[in-house]
Amino acid sequence: MSGSVARDALRRLFFTAPRRSAAAALVLAAMAGPAFGQGLAAPGDREIRIGNTAPYTGPASAYGVIAKTITAYLDKINAEGGINGRKVNMISYDDAYEPTKTMAMTRKLVEEDNVLLTLGTIGTNTNAAIQPYLNSKKVPQLFALSGAAAWDQPHEFPWTIGFLPTYAAEAQIFAQYLLENHPRSRIGVLYQDDGMGKEYLKGLKDGLGGKIAIVAETPYKVTDTTIDAQMAKLKASGADVLIEFTTPKFAIMAIKRSAELGWRPLQFAASISNSYSAVIQPAGPQNAEGLLSAAYRLEGEDAAAAGDVVFREWSAFMQRYLPSVSKTNGQAVLGYLVGRLTVEVLKNCGDDLSRENIMRQARLLKGIQLPMMVQGIKIDTSPSDHAPIEQMRMMRFTNGQWQHFGPVRSGVDAGAVSESFKTIFKYGTATKRDLANQLNANTVSLMTGSFGSTYAQVGADLASVLDNGTNLRILPVMGRGSVQAVADILLLRGVDAGIVRKDTLAYLDRKDFAKDIRNQFVYVAKMFNEEMHVLAPRTITNMRDLDGKTVVVDLPDSSTFVTAINVFDRLGIRPHLIYQEPRLAVDMLRKGEVDAIVAIEGKPLQWLNQINDRNLHLVPVEYAKPLQEEYLPSKLGSADYPGLVAEGGYVETIAAEAVLASYNWAPNSDRYRRLSLLVDTMFDKVAQLQRPPFHPKWKEMAPRATVSGWTRFKAAQEWLDRNMPLPPGAAAASGAAPAAPAPVAAPAAALAPQDRDPLYREFLEWRASRAKASTNR
Repeated sequence: MSGSVARDALRRLFFTAPRRSAAAALVLAAMAGPAFGQGLAAPGDREIRIGNTAPYTGPASAYGVIAKTITAYLDKINAEGGINGRKVNMISYDDAYEPTKTMAMTRKLVEEDNVLLTLGTIGTNTNAAIQPYLNSKKVPQLFALSGAAAWDQPHEFPWTIGFLPTYAAEAQIFAQYLLENHPRSRIGVLYQDDGMGKEYLKGLKDGLGGKIAIVAETPYKVTDTTIDAQMAKLKASGADVLIEFTTPKFAIMAIKRSAELGWRPLQFAASISNSYSAVIQPAGPQNAEGLLSAAYRLEGEDAAAAGDVVFREWSAFMQRYLPSVSKTNGQAVLGYLVGRLTVEVLKNCGDDLSRENIMRQARLLKGIQLPMMVQGIKIDTSPSDHAPIEQMRMMRFTNGQWQHFGPVRSGVDAGAVSESFKTIFKYGTATKRDLANQLNANTVSLMTGSFGSTYAQVGADLASVLDNGTNLRILPVMGRGSVQAVADILLLRGVDAGIVRKDTLAYLDRKDFAKDIRNQFVYVAKMFNEEMHVLAPRTITNMRDLDGKTVVVDLPDSSTFVTAINVFDRLGIRPHLIYQEPRLAVDMLRKGEVDAIVAIEGKPLQWLNQINDRNLHLVPVEYAKPLQEEYLPSKLGSADYPGLVAEGGYVETIAAEAVLASYNWAPNSDRYRRLSLLVDTMFDKVAQLQRPPFHPKWKEMAPRATVSGWTRFKAAQEWLDRNMPLPPGAAAASGAAPAAPAPVAAPAAALAPQDRDPLYREFLEWRASRAKASTNR
């Protein structure tokens, strides 16, 4: 710990309160020890004690200014009267960016200094070293200053919360920019050989999805004194894009060395190393011309972006409390933001300064736009989301200053939280799978949904009606939703078919998650529609009101999850997503911890049908043009939800189409034969399935209805052609798919909803004539 920092820490420790002697402070600390040890500030104590470690020395000493700025901001708050009548005492030690020192100093902070919480520890490995310890002690680890994803694991580490956008999210933003603007580039990557650098690199690869070549990956160690060899290798690779996932010291080296080599690739600097004073200035502004980066915070001299009031406040703070630090130092801006957010949390604690309440308030930050943050980027947390910032905006160093451009980008693809999407993304070819001997000859495994879902009941109905001894057995398998069903159909041994959403298939195809999925995936029949339910307080009057709000969208493998993110994306709405089962989130909604719950299932939903709360209602979902390609209009009536819809009334919504789908098995394969058994038997018994006691959604099944843009399973198309032939000239109008795998003819989306009823009536007529013929035999 540097001498000046040590003296400052001692000064705050002993002389925070007016006219308090050092001896008196020691006595008070001793008296307050047990209360602090239990995670509670003593009722009569006028001090909030915070612990911090930072690299004031060592290879990452450029980051030391962050802790100095946090301390200075808290000094400012103390000078203005403190927080709820208490002064803040921040005790900060030098850890030199060494995890072992971080651990030793953190133990001292908790066990000797009796801090209520730790704040703003800098670094990935340093935070990782103390995370298990602090969580075991139930000491808040607030606003860990590292972009590692490890700080957003509330179930495993409930006492840890991050601050920065994750390294992976930032790298994916770089990938988005390159895919849009330089799709034929060749990329070289310089990265720090530790958790930080590897997370950045993985995020870049995930974002690129193999669509742009990374021709060279060159690591360096934090103890290296030069990166000349790495830069020579990167230049020799022929890369025309250089991405630097580095700390400031090595960013300076990379920018300078690139210029010395006469190598001028399109260059990216990580946000942790884009400070003007800490990186650009020592590297030489002329060498950094054209440098790209991404930001969630403003530069300290960007008066225009900050606005007059904010900029004056920032400048006055720096001039009075940190006159030796340049306003152009981006790390100072970061410290300023962390200080302000910490004060926000502590103010919200009121007189309850227990560790539990500190974490509770840190988890309930909603829609906060701090001064000196990029406009449009907000801070949001929840009990299940410990990642406060998830958005950034691209910027370019031009004519001696950083200039933001383009939209605010989210580095968190909602689909990326789904393990099923990740699995599908890695999916290769099915020809490698040899499943012929895994099942009995006439058993068909059908992936359905979670317990109590419409999918699960439909699967059970099929088993009840279609099972015919050794001739055919339907084996319904409980699943986790549409996304998981697609992954299981493609990869899980023994799964022949499954119920999935049409929009899930479209989303997978549009996002290119699965290789050539249109040729690998086929549908048997459209099954039924599932309505979108949006439960919210009455203050939410339409879908647009959900922009920026906290919304529950079920678990990441579910059907609701995909439809929700797809609808929000198409409507241009950007809510803060919470991944929780809808039925389990009702109490969260009532407590104000979330702003809405989305559930997409066949009406009526049992748990929703039981809600009778005058403060809640079903939010209308307008059948807007962006939704008409993939969804149908629908209504939720008072008969469906008497506690939420006035008698005789209804709420407009949309419906997603559920389909029975399978892998596109070759016609000569055993799997094709068994699936054909399912098709023949199910189509023959649709009439039976549409009568009680089977699920009422069977009444919506129209075997002839097509799924726009997707190919029908060949055996299903052949059955329809034999048993339900269309009148001459009707094929194009109905959007019937060709029998063989090929691009579908006129899409079913061209059919207006009312035009689909004749198809169903046609089926009813066919069924009646078939029954009559059977009677006359």
